[in-house]
Order: sequence, then C-alpha cells, then structure tokens
Amino acid sequence: MKLFINRLIVFLSVLLLTLNIYAAELGGEYSKLICPLSLNVPERPYVDTVLTDDDTHISADDADLVEGGISTLRGNAEITRNSQQVTADIIKYDQPNDSAKLDGNVNYWDKGLFLKSKKANLKLENGSGVFDDAAYILADSRGKGTAEKLFIDVGTLTEMEKVSYTTCDPEEKFWHLTADKISLDHENNWGKARNVLVKIKNIPVFYSPYMSFPLSKERKTGFLAPGYGATNRMGVELRTPYYWNIGPNMDATITPRFLSDTGVMAMGEYRYLFPRSAGEINFEYLPSDSTREDKHRNLFHITHHQSFADNGNLFFTYNRVSDKFYFEDFGNQLSRTSTRFLERRMDVSYNGNNWNLTTRLHDYQTVDRSIAVSSRPYKRLPQILFNYASPNKHEKLNYGVKIDSVYFERGDDVSFSDNVNGARVSLRPYIKYPIRTTATYIEPKFSLDYTQYNLDNTTLFSDTPNRVLPIFSVNSGIFLERETKLMNRSFIQTLEPRLFYLYIPNEDQSDLPIFDTGLFDFSFDSLFRENRFTGNDRLGDANQVTLAITSHLINQQSGKNFGHVSLGQIFYMRDRKVNLPNNGVRDEASSAIIAEISGRIIKNWVFGGDVQWDPNIGNSTEKITAYATYNPMPGKVLNLAYRVRRDTTDIEQSDISFRWPIDRKWSAVGRWNYAVPEGRSLELFGGIEYESCCWALRAVGRRFLTDINGVFDTGIFLQLELKGLAGVGKKTVNFLKEQIPGYQSEF
Repeated sequence: MKLFINRLIVFLSVLLLTLNIYAAELGGEYSKLICPLSLNVPERPYVDTVLTDDDTHISADDADLVEGGISTLRGNAEITRNSQQVTADIIKYDQPNDSAKLDGNVNYWDKGLFLKSKKANLKLENGSGVFDDAAYILADSRGKGTAEKLFIDVGTLTEMEKVSYTTCDPEEKFWHLTADKISLDHENNWGKARNVLVKIKNIPVFYSPYMSFPLSKERKTGFLAPGYGATNRMGVELRTPYYWNIGPNMDATITPRFLSDTGVMAMGEYRYLFPRSAGEINFEYLPSDSTREDKHRNLFHITHHQSFADNGNLFFTYNRVSDKFYFEDFGNQLSRTSTRFLERRMDVSYNGNNWNLTTRLHDYQTVDRSIAVSSRPYKRLPQILFNYASPNKHEKLNYGVKIDSVYFERGDDVSFSDNVNGARVSLRPYIKYPIRTTATYIEPKFSLDYTQYNLDNTTLFSDTPNRVLPIFSVNSGIFLERETKLMNRSFIQTLEPRLFYLYIPNEDQSDLPIFDTGLFDFSFDSLFRENRFTGNDRLGDANQVTLAITSHLINQQSGKNFGHVSLGQIFYMRDRKVNLPNNGVRDEASSAIIAEISGRIIKNWVFGGDVQWDPNIGNSTEKITAYATYNPMPGKVLNLAYRVRRDTTDIEQSDISFRWPIDRKWSAVGRWNYAVPEGRSLELFGGIEYESCCWALRAVGRRFLTDINGVFDTGIFLQLELKGLAGVGKKTVNFLKEQIPGYQSEF
C-alpha cells in the first residue's frame, strides 16, 4: 500500500510538471500568505497504540475476526500500517493473502496525500490495488482531482481512467484539466496520457490527443507553452518553442517567432554540460525582412568553458549580428539596443602555486561599420599575461612580477594618422615589506615598470620606443574601535584612518602610441591605485598623498555590519604632466573629495550612495549617486535611485521602481527611469498582478527608449499562469525581476 501511494504521488506531481511545457517543469512554491495550508483534509483517526515498523493496527465498532481467514470490520473500520491509514464503512481483511476489500466511504491518508473513494481493493503487503471513483488531495502542491478508476501493479504499471486535476478551491475553480486515460510505466520511468483537455472557466483552451512525460524531474521533449505580445515596432508577436531533450547532459530549444510586421524568425538554443566543460549556442534568422529592404537578418552566439589538467581553463565566446539595426529592432532595452561592439574572445589559462598564466585572443565585431577605424577597439592577437607573487610573509621581503605581452592590430588602413599596429611588452617586478600589528599596518613597495614597443609601418612614432620608470608607494593604516549604543542596541564602531603615498617620476610619453589605455573612473578605490590610467600605454607621474578614513557600525550580538562611511582625497605635491593626447597638464593641488555611505540601520530600509565634490572647479559636485530600498516583506519592495555625473558627461537621472500589494491577491508594479536635463522618460512601465492559489495574471504596459537618438518603442506584456500547470504569454516574471531590484513573486 505504501509503495502504491508513493507511485500515485509521483505520477500526479509529474503530470503537472509535464503539462507545463507539453512536458516541462512542475509548478512552483506557494505563498503561505495567500494560500493557507489547510485544504479541508479530514483528520486522521486517533490510534491509541504505539506502532513499530510494519505493525498493523485494526479497529472497528463491530468485527467478525477469523484467525487465519477473512475478518469483517463494520462501523468506523480502520487499518493503520506505518504512515498509512485507511477507513471505510466495511473492511474485509484477508489475513492469509494480506489483502483488504473496502466498501463505502473509503478514506486514505499518507504523507502529503488524502484519497477518498467508494470502493477499493488493496494488497497491503506490496501496496497494489484498485480504487473506484477516487478523489484525491495533494497537500504539498495544493492539487486535487478525481479518477473514475485507478489501478496499480506495484513497481510495474499504474493506470487511471477519467482523470481530473486542479489547484483551485471548489468555490473558485478557475481552471481544471481532464484526461481519458493515463498509463505509467514505472520500470522505464515514463508515462502516457490520452485525450488531455484543459479548461478555463469550463471553456476548452488546450487539447492534446496524446502526451508522454517522465515520472521524475527528468526533462522531456515536447512543445513549451506559447508566448505572445505586441509592440509598435514589430507588431504582434507569437512564439511556439519546441524543447528537444537530446540527452541527460544536453538539450535544445527551437522557436518559430512570428512577427506580423516583419515575417517569421527562426530561433534556436543548444546547451551542453560535460564533467569538465559547458557551453551554449544561440542563433536567430529572419529571411527577407520587409521593413529593411528584404534583407536576411541573423544573430549567432557561442560560449564554451573547458577545464583541463588540474588547474587549466579555457574560455571561448563568439558573437555576430548581420547589421547595425539588429539590436535596435529586436532588442528590448537601451543597454542592448545601443550595442556598438560584440566581443569575440578565447582565453587559455593555468594556475600554479603562486603564479598564473593566461593566453588570449581578443577581437570585436563593429556592429555599425560607419564607425571610423580610428574609433574601433584594437584586436589582441595574441595577449600573454603572467603573474607571480611569493607567499605573503609578515616582516619579510615579499616579491613578484607582472608581465603583459600583446600584439595590437586594427587593420591596414593607413589613411588615419593614429592607426598604428604593433607589439607591446610590459614587465613590472616588485618587492614589498609588510609590517602589521593588531591595530596598525604599513607596507612599503617598490616596482620597476619596463614597457617596450615594436611598431609596424608607422610614421608617427619610432619603431621601437620604450619606457622605464620606478614606482614607489607606502600603504598604511590604523584600526580603532569603541562600543556604542544606537536605538537601544549595542554596536562596535570602528575608525580606520588610512594614508597612502605614491611617487612616480615624470617622463614624456608622447612618443608612445595609445592601444588600450584610458582614464580610470574616479572612485574611492582609485584613491589607492598606482596608476590613474587603464592599460599600459601610459604610466602617470605622481608625487601624492592620499588621506582617507572609514568607519563601520557592527552589531555586537550578531556581528552584522549595519553600514559604513568613507571619506578620502588625494593631495598632489606637483603638477601631473603625463596625460592622454589632446589633454593638458593637470595642476590641481588636490583631487575631488570622495564620500561613500551605506547602511541598514532603519528597519526594512537599505540605503547608500557616494558623492564626488571638486573644490578646484568652483566647488562643483561632479558625481552623485544615491539609492534607497524599502523591503518590509517578500513581494513588497520600493526602490528609489538618483544619479548625477558632470565630469565627463552630463547625466542626471532619477529611477523609481516598485512592487506594491494592493490587497491579498492584487499588486501594482512599475518603473520610471527619467532623464532630468532632457525632460524625458527613458523607461516607463506600469501594470497589475493578480495571484491566487490556482492562477495568476500579469499585465504590463511599457514605453522604452531603443535608440540613443530618441526612438521609443511601446508594448504590452501579458502572462496568464495556471498554478501547477502552465504559463501562457510573455515571460513577464523574468522581465519584472530584471527591471525591479528585489522583485519577488508570491509564487
């Protein structure tokens, strides 16, 4: 009997899993806030005897007991064995065959299952049997339904006739499904169903004459739930994905995508996973796009990860699109539609004891070919990186070396004066001597930078320019702490002053080309960098001191960090003369002041931000970022953000996003990303969600910027989800998770 019930639970669970994709995943977890655990399951009969494993307890109001024969139990008749209990008006228990015939008001309980029928025949020893006119409740998934006849041949076959299933309460019953017959092959772990019909409010919405599915969480080949939506750019969209379970370690999804204004696009995804490798391949192809002069349009992407030997790794990625308008037409957000370069890269790396080696080939596709050659990134063909660092030892000499050897190429077009190709080798050995106590540390460090070029066909630079410069730095700090109280709670407050000195002599580097070098974005971390430039084409001259201080607030009981404040500034002892082309000498006496703050002192609130204030430019505030998140409970979140940037660009934006319950089942969602100087919305959407125990509906209207020139797209996203069965429409939940930080559906 136990084995029979376990098989029944497996079948019903997997049936739901299968129907989600024509055979995909079982429905998710259910919120206790919306769906109480009670499903009106009758309480089990009380057993006043302590039972051990495999003991059988029999009781009734009236019994004709026959030792070694057939006993008849009448009135509240009940049999209990292990975790299973069964009651009926009349039970005839055949002791020699360990079987029972149950008649009238048959009730069965097991872990997570309640079963009720008119009549049943059970083989208690192995759990096989037949139930007539059975009704069942699965407590864990809130599933419930009926079967006109249920037959089990333990470990081999289960058959059900005239089956129904739903997760809705009787008074709601928004949807349910029926099937004429279901057969489960337990030996091969597969099932079959015939004449499956799904109804919403008794209106048929889906029918399949035949369906097969796994009896576990194994994936199964079949059609996924279709998706649809509409935008003013592409018109009405319909997707009918087909899932192919190629093997235990690989699968593929093939999706015809119908776009009413452009045609039919073929989309595909292939994924694989081996013990030491993994990857995926994606493609999209649209023949004869009527909106783009009947052009054939396509996208291709591949990513592969491979490990080898003990500590070796290989990474490979390749990306390509057919034209510069591809992401603008088919992307769904500005960060995607404004893509100008697509990465193509292969890395082979190996980690040894205290050292690592990486060999890289790096290239890009320039999506917009009208971009000048001089503005395109260089290819690295190849790049070799080597790093070695001795074990870190206290009050002893530590040493290491960093080597970067790379050949840069950007084409043979010599019509651009700065289109220089060539090799660059950078070698930087260093030594340092760390001294630490419980509350203090000081670490002097000396490095030597040697950079050598070998340039091809250049008239602007020498063929073999080089640079040799020493670098000296001292990093030091103090750690102090005290006990304090805040809002009747005990905290430890730290005070961590830090001093960093950096010296690099000045050398004219205008005879060196610029391959991959730019300025680091100024931040609190950049206060302690040895070079203000990215890449190795420039090494900034420096004679400067950084003063900074940080304070943390730590809960004494839990050790949880409730927030920190940091403040820092660089003081320059001489003008900085090394710079990028077309930039002059920097003669400020000090840098901008950087302040950072983050905290969660107020219950349910997380806040943070940073400010960059430059006293050298009319006391101007160059950058501000601020954010706050209110999240008092799962499914209820409000995000506020504001950012300003005046140093290299002129950006001022506000951002508000939320998911806010209106009542127990209805919630509002939305986001407003607004550009203040331009006076326009970059992203604006709003919608509603309805979620109950058995179904959910999400509807979102959206208007978003798809082009930096100000082209907008509008669309409506709609998703209907039958809890424990399927979802139809756009993947609205995935979209909301991307757009609303902290978004969490109740299910």
